Amino acid sequence: MDGSMRNRLIQLNHELTQLDITEFSPQLIDLFDELINLCSAKDVCVSTLNEMLDTDMELNVACENLRRLFALYGLYGEIRTAKICAVDRNHNFTEHFKHRKGYEELIQCEINTLQELGVYLAKNSTDHNEKGDSLVTKIAFVGSGPIPTSSLIILNDHGPLVDIYNIDMCEEANQLASLISEQILPADLFKRMHFITQDICENPLPNQVRSILSQCQVIYLAAYVGINELEKLDILQNLVRQLNSDDLTSQTKHYFIIRTADGLYQILFPKVTPDKIGMLKDSVSGTSLFQVEKVRETLGIYGMVTIIATNIK
Repeated sequence: MDGSMRNRLIQLNHELTQLDITEFSPQLIDLFDELINLCSAKDVCVSTLNEMLDTDMELNVACENLRRLFALYGLYGEIRTAKICAVDRNHNFTEHFKHRKGYEELIQCEINTLQELGVYLAKNSTDHNEKGDSLVTKIAFVGSGPIPTSSLIILNDHGPLVDIYNIDMCEEANQLASLISEQILPADLFKRMHFITQDICENPLPNQVRSILSQCQVIYLAAYVGINELEKLDILQNLVRQLNSDDLTSQTKHYFIIRTADGLYQILFPKVTPDKIGMLKDSVSGTSLFQVEKVRETLGIYGMVTIIATNIK
């Protein structure tokens, strides 16, 4: 990263901070488009970038705020789109589904990686007999948002007999996600989409939410969840501690699918490394909480990475 890019990122942060993130003015859209283009540059040395983020406090603060603003921009943009589609049931939702191909590639890669680990999504009634304990019948998706793209694709294309629990802290996002899902999915699949409004950072989590999570063989953590590495690690630590609690009788093995970023895309999405996940420990016993199973560059062109880890009981 050269000095001009550094200075432009700091300036972008200043300019975006002055604008109303909910207005979607032409100026706001142009600035975020510029930010995305900057973060798509191919000629940046990742190690140099990481060193600069570690040592240049002004740049670090600017990038963390840009990440927060980008997450809000994405949320409000999805809410805006979802409202349009929810009001007009004849509206062609696919017009707004511009990133579907990228999501399909991402999810296919994640499904393939699970299968490498001997884990399969339930597709038909005979799977229970053939695959036994390796069969996924329940998935939790933390940070599903107002347009639950990943959940829709997983259910429609990969696991029609899987129940998906979409967890988001925004009630409006869940209400819109339910309306969108009902419009897109056939009735037999829509009944498998569940929506829970919950701040996953809460400690302790409500018993009902903990019980549901304890039954989910796969738990997704969306790329937007957590504003930085520390917060993402805290969320993971909180989740697995509560799932390992003695008062839960479930012996389900949990596969955590953690979406993160590398390179310049860590300016848009919080980065977390597999080493840091593997170092998470229980504060009482000192034992490790996670075993990292696989790390994949899922959308390499964008610097997106998926980490799959299992909880250690």
